[in-house]
Amino acid sequence: MKKRLPISCGELQRLYLEEGLSMAALARQLGCSAPTIGRRLRECGIATRSGRFEQREIPRAALVRLYLDEGLPLRAIAKRLGVSVGTVNNWRRACGLPGRRAARRGEERHSGAAPSEARR
Repeated sequence: MKKRLPISCGELQRLYLEEGLSMAALARQLGCSAPTIGRRLRECGIATRSGRFEQREIPRAALVRLYLDEGLPLRAIAKRLGVSVGTVNNWRRACGLPGRRAARRGEERHSGAAPSEARR
């Protein structure tokens, strides 16, 4: 016979929903696995959170202004918007904006200078 987790549905709801503990954190605290916590949450009728971050979008015009017009690095844009650098880079690619290295290579070709001369 399986041993029941020593936690009430009310306490589980408080820890998971109100305090925001993850299934992994609850599992560590209770000495079991995260799937066991997930199963107990379902038994208690508690909706589980998605493991993914909430999807956010940025208007293309705002990204163009920050990245191209102001010339901010991805890290500064990410910090300003409260997202990861990878998210900003994904937005940049989705908007069809060139990477900074690709843009520099294009400038070198158009200037007629050799790549080593264009960097000086």
